[in-house]
Amino acid sequence: MFLRCYNHHIKVRALLCGAGGGSFPKPTPATPSPGSLPLTHFLKHVLGSPAALSGAATAAGEPCSLTLHFLRNSCGLSEAEAAAAAARIRLCSTKKAHAVLALFRGIGFSGADIARVVSASPKLLTYRVDVTLVPKIDFFRRELGLTDAEIRRIILANPYRVLCYSLQRCIRPNYLLLRDLVGSDKNVTAAVLQSTELIHGDIGGILLPKVKALRDYGATEDVIVKLVTTHPKALIHRASPFEESLAAMKKLGVSPSSGMFPYSFGLFARLHPRRWKRRMDNYLSLGWTEKQVLEAFVRHPYCMSVSNDKVKRIWQFLAKKLGWSPGYVAGSPMVLSLSYERRILPRFMVLNLLASRGVFNRNIKINHMIMGEKKFMEKYVMRYQEEFPELLEAYSAGIATDVSVKVAGEDYAALYPATKRSEVYQSKVQEGITIKSRCRKTQEHPKT
Repeated sequence: MFLRCYNHHIKVRALLCGAGGGSFPKPTPATPSPGSLPLTHFLKHVLGSPAALSGAATAAGEPCSLTLHFLRNSCGLSEAEAAAAAARIRLCSTKKAHAVLALFRGIGFSGADIARVVSASPKLLTYRVDVTLVPKIDFFRRELGLTDAEIRRIILANPYRVLCYSLQRCIRPNYLLLRDLVGSDKNVTAAVLQSTELIHGDIGGILLPKVKALRDYGATEDVIVKLVTTHPKALIHRASPFEESLAAMKKLGVSPSSGMFPYSFGLFARLHPRRWKRRMDNYLSLGWTEKQVLEAFVRHPYCMSVSNDKVKRIWQFLAKKLGWSPGYVAGSPMVLSLSYERRILPRFMVLNLLASRGVFNRNIKINHMIMGEKKFMEKYVMRYQEEFPELLEAYSAGIATDVSVKVAGEDYAALYPATKRSEVYQSKVQEGITIKSRCRKTQEHPKT
């Protein structure tokens, strides 16, 4: 055996060094031979590409240049964002990643949206679109009934959980549980748009036990459905003070079967105790009593979600200009949620002008502020327009940026700056113009 191996060694040495033996020749640049092509092809097949081949030689932990380049140039990430994302993924090929970006653009994502999603969950770039992502998008469209704009909204709320959690093991089972609870796909859609956690959270372990507690407390099915569709975060968030909120409703005397319970409970559960105290202290500093604040909250819970600055501004106007008392406003606190610029001030100007002309002989009441836009226009503006042409100008002065005048299909709000629109109103009103208010509507709340 030893002699056979020795003879084989001599033959190999002779082939390498020449027939006459001697030392090994100096290496010379070799040209690829046909025999080396299969090896090259094999390496490319295993490692993916020349870029991946170079990436394979990159030291462990060092971002791959292909990954960084794609994150910066195709996804729009900054240098810092790209470096952070590249530490979490390594792209051997950009085929899947390009397909993911094409899907995002197909549902209307902007470049900034794509950068935000990829930065939050770079792992998405490695997913197979046809297997993982497209079925979810189709589910959101067909079964949840979401528009592309709404799909973009829920994805941006939590890209990882909405797109990475299993459709079959998590999202669809949650949807079925939720539909059984709220009774219709329409209600499911409304609830999911309020909190995406309903489709990826632990409904069985968190939401349903709280619903049972509400039933035991005396809440009706209608109240529970309204609570889930308007304030689901009060039930699905682990940090939500559920027991404390129930105790507070009992102390305030809010009946669990009343139409106001979903709004009172939902808002109270969402407000952090420190935030609640700041709101309370603000009202107290304006001359309200704690009893009046709590009365206002029971009648219109959203008065505690209005910013302190807005409450101060509106209250100072109502108290000084109109002479309203805290007790009077606490009886109809919805006025505190209205827009000062687009609702309260314009209506005050109209009614004040009518009073100066002897037409309006009553005090301005809360009802004048909270009545519907169409009714107010017909009753106090258009009714006296011919007799007092300046009335429309007074009303439009406060809402010029939100009123559109259309004559024969032309939008004069787009043609004239706000400072000139009142002149257009005056010149066109005799021509039978139609005035369409685009005042931003306040959030719909139940009647108190």
